Amino acid sequence: MTPTKPRDTSRAYLSLRQMLAVQAMAARGCLPVGFLALVLTGRAFAADQPARIVGGADAFGNTYTWQVHNNGPSPIVEVRIPHYRAVLFYPPQGWSSDCTALVHEGAGNDPGVCTARVEAPADGIAAGRSCSFSMQVAPGGAKKGSGQVTVKFADASETRVAGVELPQREEAGDMYLPLLGLGGVFAVFVIAQAVRKLRRGASQSDGWKAEGTESH
Repeated sequence: MTPTKPRDTSRAYLSLRQMLAVQAMAARGCLPVGFLALVLTGRAFAADQPARIVGGADAFGNTYTWQVHNNGPSPIVEVRIPHYRAVLFYPPQGWSSDCTALVHEGAGNDPGVCTARVEAPADGIAAGRSCSFSMQVAPGGAKKGSGQVTVKFADASETRVAGVELPQREEAGDMYLPLLGLGGVFAVFVIAQAVRKLRRGASQSDGWKAEGTESH
């Protein structure tokens, strides 16, 4: 009888350890960059810039969630996110935050900025790590647009990450564009009806002329 080969449990044990570590970091809103890249994009991305930000608005445009990745050697200690009509801002656990022009503070139509920071670099986003930031936006008046987020590192350097989906103010053209589109459709309909009437009238006139010719 062939002896049964002992099962190698080292991989399962390591996998369990990694899962527990991920759960602990997720509780703080922070995860390893490579892990998040694999989950969000299906592959790891190259660390070709000091910081990278993925995410944006949900399907309704009322909640924004971003993952800030640290690809550099120095911890991230501050993140500044521009907004329009934000109501609440949620930084990672252990971070302090302040926002300007929040809706419930009577800001009106002024855009603002939400800043999250930590005092100690050890509490920031370490190299190779990522943290989650969220924002609640008041319904109506804000559109999804592309903007820049400023990221500051413990070594006093800063980088601006472009192409981040942010809540932005609607311009007059954005608000009236749907109405202009409906107006254009209505105008085409009216013109088409007028042309149809002219053709119908021309056809009737030709018929009357033909009847008059036959009677003579």
